[in-house]
Amino acid sequence: MILGLAGDVWGAPLTLERMLGWIMAPVAWAMGMSWPEALAAGPLLGTKVVINELVAYLQFTADPSAFSPRARVILTYALGSFANIGSLGIMIGGMVAMVPERRTDIVRLAPLSLVSGTIATCMTGAVVGLVVW
Repeated sequence: MILGLAGDVWGAPLTLERMLGWIMAPVAWAMGMSWPEALAAGPLLGTKVVINELVAYLQFTADPSAFSPRARVILTYALGSFANIGSLGIMIGGMVAMVPERRTDIVRLAPLSLVSGTIATCMTGAVVGLVVW
């Protein structure tokens, strides 16, 4: 709701997905996509992190012509992980229930697991980008 106060930014409302899309576009480019494809893939990767991979895959399949066959393969692997905020909550809830005395450690390390999971998924996409020509 706080981001909604910013109003429209470059013709569209400011959302977490869009902000992560701006951050993830260079990451998509580093995985081996062309820059126009990376600009289209960044919001998909942002959606995967903020919402989940299912929604990102649904958005991905809505316009498959936006990507080359190589970029589609890279994105198929890059979107396929549970590195998202919802899974982070499930992980925190389950681990704190099992080991309540380590709550502070779990909560402190949880965002790092989200970042490391996203990096691991992007590395998988990059390796696929090296293999698929």
